[in-house]
This record gives sequence, structure tokens and C-alpha cells, in this order.
Amino acid sequence: MQALTLSSLDWAIVVSYMVVSLFIGVYFTKRASSSMSEFFLSGRNLPWWLAGTSMVATTFSSDTPLYVTGLVRDHGIYENWQWWCFIFSGMMSVFFFARLWRRLGVLTDVEFIKMRYSGKSASMLRGFKALYFSVAIHTIIKAQVILAMAKILDVSLGWGKWESIFLSSAITIGYAMLSGYWGVVTTDFFQFIIAMIGAVILCFASVDKAGGIHVLRERLSHETLSFFPPLNEGFMGMAFMTFLGYIGLSWWSKYSSDGGGVIVQRISSCKDERHSLIATFYFNVANYALRTWPWILAALASIVLYPVAKDNEAVYPQMMIDLLPSGLRGLMLASFFAAFMSTLSTYLNLSSAYFVNDFYRPFVRKDATEKHYIAISRMATLVLSVLTGIITYHVTSIIGVFKFLIAFGSGTGLVYILRWFWWRINAWSEISAMISSTIMTVIAYTHPVLKSSPYYTKLTLIISVSTVVWVGVTLLTRPSDKEKLIEFYTKTNPGGHGWRPVEALIDNHLHGNTLSDALIEWIYGCFFVIGLMLGIGKVLLGYCLSGLAWLALAIVTGGLLYRRLSRKKWLFAA
Repeated sequence: MQALTLSSLDWAIVVSYMVVSLFIGVYFTKRASSSMSEFFLSGRNLPWWLAGTSMVATTFSSDTPLYVTGLVRDHGIYENWQWWCFIFSGMMSVFFFARLWRRLGVLTDVEFIKMRYSGKSASMLRGFKALYFSVAIHTIIKAQVILAMAKILDVSLGWGKWESIFLSSAITIGYAMLSGYWGVVTTDFFQFIIAMIGAVILCFASVDKAGGIHVLRERLSHETLSFFPPLNEGFMGMAFMTFLGYIGLSWWSKYSSDGGGVIVQRISSCKDERHSLIATFYFNVANYALRTWPWILAALASIVLYPVAKDNEAVYPQMMIDLLPSGLRGLMLASFFAAFMSTLSTYLNLSSAYFVNDFYRPFVRKDATEKHYIAISRMATLVLSVLTGIITYHVTSIIGVFKFLIAFGSGTGLVYILRWFWWRINAWSEISAMISSTIMTVIAYTHPVLKSSPYYTKLTLIISVSTVVWVGVTLLTRPSDKEKLIEFYTKTNPGGHGWRPVEALIDNHLHGNTLSDALIEWIYGCFFVIGLMLGIGKVLLGYCLSGLAWLALAIVTGGLLYRRLSRKKWLFAA
């Protein structure tokens, strides 16, 4: 494959984009340096459209189109349920958790621990999770993101891996260290626009080069174009069972099942509960229904254009080299940088937030000035970036990293959901879930027999053993102190029957929110997003009748959802 030759115009576009990003970082430096709240949450005053766009931009990185291209080329459209399944947990974040997180007023999701649990076990858990996420989980995620950009720069410019890692990350690290969350969300806004423009341009160019949608339908197999797994092997076949693993297990068992750090940070930075809910809903619609199809159509076209490829994930940037003229090449490369930088800057900021807010401040130096903590945050960003670069050099597969991450935290998701709604869960519940999940993941991926077993088998084993362990530990250990439980319940008012013993301790106790209402809204929300997503895809591929049926489902469920939500006067207030 031939490396990309950039014209002066192309380089001018890329360099201009970089200069603007760095300028934003410098511009917000003074404001971000005034306090921890400003550096990590923009003073908790963001409108829904900015917080929601930041959510979308953060989850759209340079690895995303490469990842989707790999899925479609390896299996077909239906394999995207590997990430589409998180529609279900995304809608839970909207209707169950967005308001609760905003009420709690945390700086990070790990800070939840000190507000929900009591005793030394809670302190130990908070410190451990701060390091677990900032040093371990986020390093893996950032490595996945940087690996994708390294592949893009290798294919397009012929850069080596170390060279790509350093040069692609340097400016992002710079403005993330200077401007904190202010720089992250502000650059996210225009980075998302640039990234989507690039994706749409390459989509049109690749489909046109392949001969149009009708040629794709003629030349690609039914299995490749199917939105659901084929049943040629029956309901017990590998494809269908893996699909069931995605929609039946993955979304609720993941460590981010009640929102996750990135989404929680943006919820916490919103002006109020109304803005937090709308932002999270907007994110899920844009993330699944709108962003999906430029990548998938380009991936389908790539199968026609490049029937055989050494690296399926690298085909996406190769199309940029082969199909786009001067000027558009520069814009496309800038869009890759935009997608990459929006995600990396978020994880750089959040990783340092975990380290400083949940480890350094409570356990190392409790009474320092705000300026001291911000200085430590910037130093943590730099040190963790070096660690990420080393890990990235040894990673080779984006899809492999993504599936490992799903499995790695799959035994903890249920306890993260239920800790909001069952008073009995304590710090030891989370500790035991994390330990058992980690041990079972290592066993599942290294045991001579288990490591070759299907993905859904590994996932089922990890979840089952971890759940038995943490439920048993919960029932055998003491709950949090009643004062802590009362304080948490009064602050969040989560609802459900799981808090009845605590409600009985409160004079004039609050009546929790009705979870049945949230459940109905969750169902409508899931069908709305799925109907919109699949309907748009079907229509774009020329399956108009079935596409209109899916869109009709979206219209009906969207109308029912709007009718229910319109009764909540606080949500539609100006």
C-alpha cells in the first residue's frame, strides 16, 4: 500500500486544526486553574447541548471507524451488536441514573463510594478504584485509541509506531494539561463536527467508487448485509449465541453499567438535573442512530474495493489515500486527529481526576491548596501518558482490546446497578465483585481449555462466578452505618422497594421515585433508538419497506415517550 502524499493545502488544514486546538487550551488555562471544580467539571454549569456533544465526541475516536470496519469485513453488519447492545445501558443512564448522579454532586464516579459506604473498607475501595481506573483500565482504553491513530499514520504517512505515538499525542496532552475539562469540552464541540464531516465525505467517496448502493447489494452476501445474525447454523450456532451474549449479558454486566466515568463526569458538569437527562438522551440518539451509518457504508464499500486485506482495520485509512483528492485528504486527516484528540483528552483529564480527587487528596495530602491539586493533576496527566505510550507499543488489535475490556469488568456491572437501589450492598460487595471478576477473566483468557472457548462462554462464566461471590459476601458482611445510608438516601431519593428498611428510620421520610415509570420510559427509549438506528440503515441500503417499518416503531415509541416525559414539568421548563 502506497503512503499518502499531502499537498501544501492538506498540510495547511491539518496544521491549522492543531493550532486552534492548542489555542483553546491556552485560552482556558487561567479559568481551569482556579479550582478543582473548574479543572474537572467546568464549574458544573454546562448546558445540555455542550455536555451531550462532548459525550458523543468522546465516544467517537479514531479507533471507532477502524473498529467498525473490522467488524463488518470480518462478519457483517450484524456484528455491530457488539457495541449496539450498549443502547440498553445507555437508556438506563438516561432514565434511571442521570438525575441520581447529578443530585449526588460527585466530581468522579469513584467518589460515590465515600457517599454510599462507611468504614475502612470504603476508604480502601475508593483508593484502590482510583488507581485501578486511572492506571489500569484507562491506560488500556487510551492505548486502544492511540493504536488506532498509529495505524492511520502508518498507512497514510508511513510513520513508525513510536513516532506516531509521540507526535499524535503531544498536542492533546498539552492542551489537556493546560485547560483541563474546559479545554476538553470546548474542543470536543468543533472536533466532533470535523470528525463527522470527514466520515461522511469518505462514506460518499467509497460508496461512489464501489458503484453505488445497488452494486453493494448485488455483490455482497446476504449474511454481510444482514442486521441480525444468520441462522444457517441454528439458534445454537456461534453467530446467534454470540449475539445473545451481547444483548443478554454485555450491556448490564460491564463496569460502566450505571453510566461510567466519562458519562458521569459530563452529567455532573451539567447545570441541573434537567440538562443532565436531556444531554444523556441526546448522546444516545446521536451515538447509535446517527453516527453509525457513514462508517458501516464505507466498510461495506471497502469489501468491494479491497476484497483481500492484510489488516481489515487498516483498510479504512487506506481508502482516504486512494479515493480523496488534495484538500479533502487534509480535511480527512484532520478529522482523524479530531476524533482521536476528543477521546484521548477526555481520558487524560478523567484519569488525573481519579488519581488526585480519589487517591492523592484523601490519602496522601488532605489539606493542600486548590493550586497544588491542579499542579498534581497536570503532573499525573504527563506520567500516565508515558505509561500509556509504552502499553500502546505492545498492543496490536483494536477489536481484541475492546472485547477484552468488556469481559474484564463483566462481573461488576450488576452490583454497580443495584448499589443505588438495595440498601444492603456495601463496600465489600464491590471489592469481592472486582476481585472475583479479575481472577475469572484471567482464568478464562489463559486456561488451556477456556481460552479457546467462545466469547459468550467466557462472559457467562465470569458473570456467574462473580455474582455468586459478591452476593454471598454481601449477605455475610455488615451493611453501611445507618447514618451513612440515611444521608445517601435523603440526598439521592433513588426509589424502589430496596430502601424500605432505611425509609423506616427517617421521620417524614421521602417517598422514592417510582421505578416502574423509569422502566417503561427505558423500554420506550430503547425501542425508539433501535427503531431509528435500524430504520435509517435499512433506508440507506435501499430496503425501504422494512426501513419504514423500523422508523414507524421509532415514531410510535418516541411519541409515547414524549407523552410520558411531557408530564414532568421540570423537564420541559425553560
